[in-house]
Amino acid sequence: MMLRGVLHVGFTVANMDRSVEFYTRLFGIEPFVHRVYEDNYISQLVGYAGARLDTALYNIPHSDTVLELIQYLEPKGMPVNTETKNPGTAHLCLATTDLHADFNRMVELGATPRSEGPVKITSGINQGLRVCYFRDHDGITIELLEART
Repeated sequence: MMLRGVLHVGFTVANMDRSVEFYTRLFGIEPFVHRVYEDNYISQLVGYAGARLDTALYNIPHSDTVLELIQYLEPKGMPVNTETKNPGTAHLCLATTDLHADFNRMVELGATPRSEGPVKITSGINQGLRVCYFRDHDGITIELLEART
């Protein structure tokens, strides 16, 4: 294979304005691209005639990965069940050097925690670290994992 790494991770959202507000506050930066795509190649790419996509791209701080948010203006989509147990769902894992502070900040931003607080990892490659899951307004799971010191 000739693969050369991860360029971006994308999630479809229901309301771009709400998502841009959340992720701008989370990352502390504005998206470096925020525009509507309606070129013919977009329809060919996604497989929907007449597709119109509102997109926002963020450089995830302290990372080489880009977060792409997409709202389908045409055709309209329907929410899916994003429970993490369901095949095909995904999540975004972010490293943090202050898990307790970022846990509280995520709650203040409107994310819903899946646990009462950070959970200590008791086995595996991240044993001894702490972790937590959140849901954003679209049900996208965001994992915060304590960075190794």
